[in-house]
Amino acid sequence: MAATEDFNIGKKEKKSYDMIWKEETIILIFFILILTGLTFSPVLFKNQVKASSLQTSVVIYICGNGIIEEPEICDDGSSNGRYAYNTADKFCNLTCDGWAPYCGDGILQSNYGEECDDGNNVSGDGCDPVCKTEAPSPPPSSGGGGWIPPRETKVVIKGKAYPQAQLTLLQDGKVIATEKADDLANFKIEIKDITPGVWTFSLWAKDKKGRKSITLSYTVTIQRNMITTISGVFLPPTIELSRVNLKKGEELDISGQTVPQSQIFTHIESSELIKTATSTKKGDWQVEIDTGILEEGTHTTRAKAKTFDGLKSSFSQVLAFYVGEKAPEIVRSADLNRDDKVNLIDFSILLYWWGKENPSVDLNQDGLVNLSDFSIMLYYWTG
Repeated sequence: MAATEDFNIGKKEKKSYDMIWKEETIILIFFILILTGLTFSPVLFKNQVKASSLQTSVVIYICGNGIIEEPEICDDGSSNGRYAYNTADKFCNLTCDGWAPYCGDGILQSNYGEECDDGNNVSGDGCDPVCKTEAPSPPPSSGGGGWIPPRETKVVIKGKAYPQAQLTLLQDGKVIATEKADDLANFKIEIKDITPGVWTFSLWAKDKKGRKSITLSYTVTIQRNMITTISGVFLPPTIELSRVNLKKGEELDISGQTVPQSQIFTHIESSELIKTATSTKKGDWQVEIDTGILEEGTHTTRAKAKTFDGLKSSFSQVLAFYVGEKAPEIVRSADLNRDDKVNLIDFSILLYWWGKENPSVDLNQDGLVNLSDFSIMLYYWTG
């Protein structure tokens, strides 16, 4: 009997050990996933996102490499921008979205020696095949092409933001240009005389209320004497909350700005709730959330947009709000070591107390240090 009891005790101890080992393994894997997530968190690293992982609509093409890359309509390589003496031999322009000047395009271009241009290359109509006023003397030889304008090494970035938004462009972290979007939220920024090489361009914008977007970044290789265009850029919507502390059942307004007449998808991450809306002609959008359907505690929300012609943005920044009778002082408590910053030191403290009870680290005061507290810390992250 004693031997049987010892055996059963041993089995229980082994089972208990196996359970503890499994729990520790799960927690370890979870921490690894959290740290991996931090690497790509748009909140941690100054809201920067990689275009390759989020911005599927962006197209980067190089004008001047002799390869027609969508949306280019032509690319004649080193002959781009060359003037042609007739329609049949016309060349691509320097941005690969049209044709360089040529005799027969219907535009009088005296700087290329044209005396006339009636839109064709036939004689007998007052303007001869090489755009000279018809006379008894024969026209000049059509040759193999005319003067080539100076080549540019240039970057063009264009896309959509918010109506009249103020855009800021950085090159390897240094501000190099500012531009304003038009009333339809379209923008175009040109960087001339740029040194060839590998550069990272970062772009962010402020809407009419001063709300700042997240930062999108693109790393491209710039080639000498060619124009590199980054098109299809779509900055995510700006977002703000009417309140951050609400009693259960109160209404929460989430609003911001995006491209006019586009669809907005607002996600309440904690409850997998998605609310949709359509922005106004001025790009304003708003959704209303009935907090009565949400559990008490901390929740996070973010939004993304889609134009009616199919252009999609990535997600906006993440915002947090609290639903319940007694809201925690999350602004103060997120700075766990009280150094006026919310950074990796505070995150390390949070990880140490993960799954345990500590009122000083339990940011939403729900009795346990868990994922809700982690979300709150991300919202107040300063780096």
